[in-house]
Amino acid sequence: MLHRINAEGTIDPDSEMHYRFHRKIDPSIYPQVHDFYELTLVTSGAMCVAVNGQVQELPPGALILIRPGDVHIRRAEGGCHHINVAFPARVVTSMFQYLEEPEAQRKILESKRPPMAVLTTGNRLLLQTRLETLNLLPISQPRAVCMALRRLMLDVMLEYILPALSGPQAMDCPDWFRILLERLDSPECFSWNLSDLMQFSGRTREHLCRSFKRYLGVTPIACLNAKRLNYAANLLLHSDQKVIDVAYAAGFQSLSRFYHLFKQEFGVPPMQYRQRNRLGELSLASDL
Repeated sequence: MLHRINAEGTIDPDSEMHYRFHRKIDPSIYPQVHDFYELTLVTSGAMCVAVNGQVQELPPGALILIRPGDVHIRRAEGGCHHINVAFPARVVTSMFQYLEEPEAQRKILESKRPPMAVLTTGNRLLLQTRLETLNLLPISQPRAVCMALRRLMLDVMLEYILPALSGPQAMDCPDWFRILLERLDSPECFSWNLSDLMQFSGRTREHLCRSFKRYLGVTPIACLNAKRLNYAANLLLHSDQKVIDVAYAAGFQSLSRFYHLFKQEFGVPPMQYRQRNRLGELSLASDL
């Protein structure tokens, strides 16, 4: 039986929020559908979610936005601790109006899958702490609770949900591949090699190579190198780290290899790239 849940009677109209910390999933309340948005963060264990007939595997650190009208079923994969935050649809609408991004809301509502991102351990702990601090807000001041929630939701939308619309989440590829690509956006994984990719994904070398070629048109290492080089270029422009430190921070084990790939990608060596762009900054500063 489909359980229909409405914001009226579920979400406090003053604080405009409803949140729960769960240690298990009650299968008797699913499948369900509601007229509000619901954000779920998996803090430990794993969860399987079927949304509109499409199954998504949520590992620890997964963040998913269930939309109004999504018929969904949740199932725990072993022990699964998670946090749910529900908020009225009008809160999201006003948020996108404030951001002047109505098209982004349309994409969220029209995509086949709800937006999902896999957070790094550090980001997961940070968001988890922010959600847990909601318990410290004074119950007697619902508007303060409302303000804290809106600020939190705005940060989540900007940092995780909107990027998911054009990132791996938007790709028509298997869940395991999407999760792997989300993971590779973290600098702590830039030092990975093919064996690390195999271990994380649970796929063979051949399966990995075929999947990267099919969905991205490049090899796994070429994909990693592109992320490393982009990160290195940003460090050169926006930090005062030495080139050798930039190379190692971007996951390169060989300085000569870093120089070769960087010049191949950007046309100039790292130091010249930094100097050329800093000259542009100085010219801009003098104009001001």
